[in-house]
Formats: sequence, structure tokens, C-alpha cells
Amino acid sequence: MNLSDKDLNLFVVFDVIYSERNLTKSGEVLGITQPAVSNALSRLRKNFDDELFVRTSKGMIPTPVAQNMIKDIRQALDLIRNSISESDSFNPKTAQINF
Repeated sequence: MNLSDKDLNLFVVFDVIYSERNLTKSGEVLGITQPAVSNALSRLRKNFDDELFVRTSKGMIPTPVAQNMIKDIRQALDLIRNSISESDSFNPKTAQINF
């Protein structure tokens, strides 16, 4: 899979849908509309050639493919978040790194 033509923000949507099990609630968490979440899910489904989440009376239930993906996706998102927060805390006045 070539990442250069993929929208990596879709993994954030995937993670929130997995947690919330509801597209409307996922949109609220993400600050986007339910149709935008639905569109993102459609793109994810196309990218992975799987339904990923199936609508039931108990909410959006992850498929086995989604269940296999969630651990790695969350780990990758955590690494990215940690990298961003570390770079946000860089202070050139107190840094002990020489350039």
C-alpha cells in the first residue's frame, strides 16, 4: 500500500468509530458531521476492501478485520501524538542541543 495517496486522517476516524460504536457520536468527538464520518468510513471500507463496521441494534460492531487492525492503528496514532507533543515542548532557550 502506497501511503502517499492515502488520507492518514482516516485512521483517526477509524479509532473514534471503534471507540464510540456510533457515527453521530464519532462526529461529535471529532468535530465533524455524521455525513462526513460516514464518508470517511466509506473510504476506509474501499481502502481495506472490508466493511470494517457493521450496523446493528447495539451500534457499529467491528468486523474481524477491524479488530485485527485496531491495536496497530492505536499504537501508530499514539506514536504520532507523542512525537507532536514532544516537538511542541521544544524551547530553544533551554535546549541543550547544539546545531
